[in-house]
Amino acid sequence: MAARARGRLPELDSLRGIAILGVLMVHATSVAVGALPNSTARTVYIALNTLSLFCVPAFIFLSGFVLFYQYYDKSLTPRALGDFYLKRFKQLAIPYVFISLGYELYMNDLNHRAWEPTALLQQFGKHLLYGKAYTHLYYVIITLQLYVLFPLLLLLFRKLRVSAWLALPIGCVIQWSFYLMNREYWHLASKGSWSFTYFFIFMLGAYLGMKSTTYVHGFGSKREGESDKRDGTSAWRKAAAAVVGLMWAASTIGFLWLYIDLRTGKDPVPEGYWFEIGYQLYTLLTTMVLLSVCIALNRYRVSRVIAKGFQQLGALSFGIYLIHPFVLLLYRRNVPSPDLPLAYHLWIAGGYTAALSVSIVVLLIMYRYVRWSWILLGPTPAGYGPSLSRASYTPQASTSAEKEVQR
Repeated sequence: MAARARGRLPELDSLRGIAILGVLMVHATSVAVGALPNSTARTVYIALNTLSLFCVPAFIFLSGFVLFYQYYDKSLTPRALGDFYLKRFKQLAIPYVFISLGYELYMNDLNHRAWEPTALLQQFGKHLLYGKAYTHLYYVIITLQLYVLFPLLLLLFRKLRVSAWLALPIGCVIQWSFYLMNREYWHLASKGSWSFTYFFIFMLGAYLGMKSTTYVHGFGSKREGESDKRDGTSAWRKAAAAVVGLMWAASTIGFLWLYIDLRTGKDPVPEGYWFEIGYQLYTLLTTMVLLSVCIALNRYRVSRVIAKGFQQLGALSFGIYLIHPFVLLLYRRNVPSPDLPLAYHLWIAGGYTAALSVSIVVLLIMYRYVRWSWILLGPTPAGYGPSLSRASYTPQASTSAEKEVQR
C-alpha cells in the first residue's frame, strides 16, 4: 500500500498553511475571550476566535483527501497494511507520546503538583489516551483514530465496490448518529476527542480523493492567458459558486451570532444542536471557500509568491501545532492588566506573533541540526533536514505522502 507517484497538489499545502494560522489565532485570543468583561473589544476577540474554528476540520478534510488520493488504487495486502501502521506509529504516535510527556511534566510543575511517580504515571496514561496532556493534543488522537479506520474504509470502497459518492451520506449518518447518541445517552466528556465528531468533512475529503481523476484537473489548471472555458467558468459554475458564497456568508453570520450570544451571556441560549449545525456548516463551507482561494492563488503569477509562503508554512504546520502552546505558556508568564487597553491588545498580538515566529525558528534549528528531532516533532519536511540547504527548499520538493502524516 505504498503511496503512488501522483501529481503534486500545492493548493493543499496552502490550505494547510492557512489552517495553522487559524490554530494560532484560536489559542492566542482565547485568554482575552476569557479575561475581558463584555465590551466591543471582547466581542472582536470572540469573533476572531470563533471565525478561526475552521482550522481542525480543515486539517481533517486534508487527511481524508490525501489518504484516499494516495492510496485509493493500491492493493490492501497484510504486508502493506503492516507497513502503513508502522509508518504512522513512527511518524505520529512516537512524537505524540514524547511531546505529551513534555507537556505533562511542565504542567505538573507549573501547577505545583506533588511528584509522586505512581500517581503521575496513572494520570499521564489517562491523558495520553484522550489527548489531554495539553488542550491541543486531542487533534493527534483524532488523527490516530482516522488512521485506524482508514484501511477499513478503503476496504469498503475498493473491495466491496461501494460507490465513492456514498462517502458523503455515510459520513453524515455516522457523524450525526454519534452526536445524537452522545447527546441522549453517552454524555461523553471528551466528545471532541472522537473522530466521529468530524466524520462528514473527513469523508468529503475522502470522496474528492477517490474522485481525483474527475476533480484534480481543476487544481491549478488555469494559467494567465488561458480561456475561461478551460477554467470551467461556465454560467452554471458561476451560479454554483455564487450560491456557495451566499451559503457561506449566511452560515458565518449565524455562527458568529450564536457564539457571541453564548459567550456574552445573552439569554436565552439556543439549543445545543443549533451550535452543532452552525459549527458543521460554517467549518465545512469555510474549508471549501479557502480551498478555492488557495487554487486561485496558485493560478496567477502575481499571487504565487503568497501561495508559496502558505505552502512553506504548511510544511512546518505539524511542528508548529505541537510546540506553539509551550511558547504561549512562557509568553504569558507576565500578563498586563486588561485595564490598560493598548498594552493588553499589543500583548495579545505579541502572543500570536511569538507563537508563530518562535515556533518556526525552533523548528528550523531542530530540523537542521538535531538528528533525532523527529522523535519529538515528527518527520522533517523535505528541504529542512541537515543534508539540504535551507535556501534550496521549494514546496514542490516535499511529497504528498510526507505531508499526509503531518495531518
